[in-house]
Amino acid sequence: MDFESIMNMPFIWQNIVSAIEEGREWGQTFLNDSSWGGDKEQMLNHAIYELTLWSMGNGIASGVVGVAGIPFEIVSTLYAQVKLASTLFTIHEIDTYSESARLLILAAAAGVGVSELANQLGTQVGTQVGSQAIQKALMSIPGKTFAEINKALGIKLISKAGEKTLVNVAKIVPFIGPPINGTINAVIMNACGHSVIAFIKVWKRL
Repeated sequence: MDFESIMNMPFIWQNIVSAIEEGREWGQTFLNDSSWGGDKEQMLNHAIYELTLWSMGNGIASGVVGVAGIPFEIVSTLYAQVKLASTLFTIHEIDTYSESARLLILAAAAGVGVSELANQLGTQVGTQVGSQAIQKALMSIPGKTFAEINKALGIKLISKAGEKTLVNVAKIVPFIGPPINGTINAVIMNACGHSVIAFIKVWKRL
């Protein structure tokens, strides 16, 4: 499966933008809900829990019908992971509106660490101004380079979903495949959530 060709499809980027927007709105509902008592850890864990359950159900219910020839599960998994990352960023009150924020969200969702991202940008991490240095680098790189980094992160993220889809358990074991597929979805979503939280914690310490 050619993941680069998938990332070149306009609707994939529209999917990512929509996921970031929906995640921002969902994260804001947590912050506006006084019943959480301002406990962000509980908000984060509940958001991961909800999307993990959704992913399990989605894995059981979804078939192989896709959009523009792409398996549905790749599209839905990409959307869910980006939405979750955007939600967790919002709960931590980190900007999700700017173009540079989109790159950070994609990096976190794809499992790219802050140090790895900084190395790609040629900045140094580990000082008090680490996050500022990365932000400055993001704002100063040429638009074409920015787009290339975004695309590379998108390919990394979508390939994770694609690899799982290519190991189509439902085809191998048709009677128990869907429940197993739902479990795999849940494990991936839960891991994604905690990976994003780890990214955010490092980011906020810089």
